[in-house]
Amino acid sequence: MKKLIIIALVVVSVGAVAFTLYNNKQEMNEAATLAMKSSEYISVTVEKVEEKTVNRNFEANGIFEPSQELKLMSETSGAVVKIQRRKGDYVRKGDLLVQIDDRLIRSEYTIAKLTRDQAEKDLKRFENLAATDAITKKQLEENENGFKIADAQLGALKKRLDDTKVTAPIAGFINEDYYELGTLVSPGMPLVDIINKNPLKLAVNVTETEISKVKKDDEIAVRVNAMSNQDFIGKVHFISDKADASFKYQVELIMISKNQDEIKPGMFGTAQFKFSQEEKVLMIDRKSISGSLKDPGVYLIKNGVAVYQTVKIHPLDDGSVEILDGLKAGDEVIASGLINVKEGTKVKVQ
Repeated sequence: MKKLIIIALVVVSVGAVAFTLYNNKQEMNEAATLAMKSSEYISVTVEKVEEKTVNRNFEANGIFEPSQELKLMSETSGAVVKIQRRKGDYVRKGDLLVQIDDRLIRSEYTIAKLTRDQAEKDLKRFENLAATDAITKKQLEENENGFKIADAQLGALKKRLDDTKVTAPIAGFINEDYYELGTLVSPGMPLVDIINKNPLKLAVNVTETEISKVKKDDEIAVRVNAMSNQDFIGKVHFISDKADASFKYQVELIMISKNQDEIKPGMFGTAQFKFSQEEKVLMIDRKSISGSLKDPGVYLIKNGVAVYQTVKIHPLDDGSVEILDGLKAGDEVIASGLINVKEGTKVKVQ
């Protein structure tokens, strides 16, 4: 009997819970239906597309670089026996940096030179004999080939001998050296890093809208972040024809200021592109743009309904955007309430 009573109580409890949930669901559905009926439109504000004057001045950051920079490698093997230049020294093109032990190669070169000189004498004698038909044509050819081989061997040893004298291929400062007296070097081993910062370069990246304003040989004011109290000038030397992966173009400036020696490669610089002309463009606030800057659009209002319109824009520094395509002066776009707006939504301007 007790079991029957317990079962009955459980059944009644489950039924009560189910009834309560059903009533709650009905109430929620009725509330949602009522909300939809009462919200026949979304309240929004609008912004008018206006023609305003803008200045095309802009800045671009970059890092100063030397005009030439190379890591000089050894082309021979041996021990360093003489050091002529060290880190921090200025070198001219052709200056001797280090001398590598050349005694063995010099001996081989001397033997090769004697062999080559003897082969040259033998060839001249055989050419005279060939003129009187005293030797065969084959004998003459063998002597000619012998001379060519001896001459080639001498040339190879001359190159090896020259490689023991490590000279500077460019003018500049030795930024790092990798040798001491007695250091054993081998082909491909780095010896020195040389940088030539005359002239110094500043490479910056600019957008497709900005690149159209830059011309070769333009003189541009440059600010060095570490020397805020000094002014510098750079001349546009190079403008890339193709954008990089971020859709920006490289502009390279050659520094032409007299005080530029104080600038070190690796410092940060800012190129200040300033233009005297001002232009009138169509503008709206950035907040009126729906979607990202890569795929922008706006909502117009037609017959009380939101209509999506794709646009082409260019962001400006003051929080607004320039309309390049898709709208005209006087058009009104939805400025607020965009979070609830989509194509076809009924809207009402507040």
